[in-house]
Amino acid sequence: AIQVFIIIIKTCYNSLDKQSFLSYTVTMKNVIYIHGANASSDSFNYYTLKLPKHRFMTPTYAMEDDPYDLVELLRAKKRREFGREKIILVGHSFGGLLASWYASVYPKNVEHLVTIATPYQGTPVARILSMVFRNKKVFENTTPGADVLALLQEKTFEGLHTNIVCTSGSNPLAGLGGKANDGMVSVESQSSPPAGFVNTQNSFIDAGHSGVLLNNIVTEMLQKIIETP
Repeated sequence: AIQVFIIIIKTCYNSLDKQSFLSYTVTMKNVIYIHGANASSDSFNYYTLKLPKHRFMTPTYAMEDDPYDLVELLRAKKRREFGREKIILVGHSFGGLLASWYASVYPKNVEHLVTIATPYQGTPVARILSMVFRNKKVFENTTPGADVLALLQEKTFEGLHTNIVCTSGSNPLAGLGGKANDGMVSVESQSSPPAGFVNTQNSFIDAGHSGVLLNNIVTEMLQKIIETP
């Protein structure tokens, strides 16, 4: 029986090129990493180096770009890179908002949504930054009460959603009124995804807004998600 099995494997291998054969035997997950405001694709270097081998892309955007346009641009890039295959979406800060928008509009494309330090209710810090950096929509759209945030709260997503909330910070501006925060966004804002995201699991991590991108606990969480069949 063992010899027959070996013959079958050799026959399959010889009838396909090596790359095609490996695609049948090893299924790698597709991951899209979306960085935060005033950041870059390098934000996820630690994750991509530490995590099991996977296919990924790290699209970039400008701070003056319209978030609705970015979601459609993301859709086009996903289709070009991964075709109809499902993806794991990982978004940090404003990237978490973009990832949430994408998941709500194109839920069938998403295997798992992961949001990290995401300002679902905005942050007072953005109000100050929008005054300093004129015409930067990313800050206008993360100011508390922004239309983008209000509309997102009306969206739904029934897929798996891991929402990582960062708790290590002491910025009085980010936590107006004495609220706990991660240095940029309050814990309350981070832990308030849309009610229509019915499978959200909030995970509270002792990390700062940027430091979370070098956090081993988060890396282990992502590893489990990527290794899930």
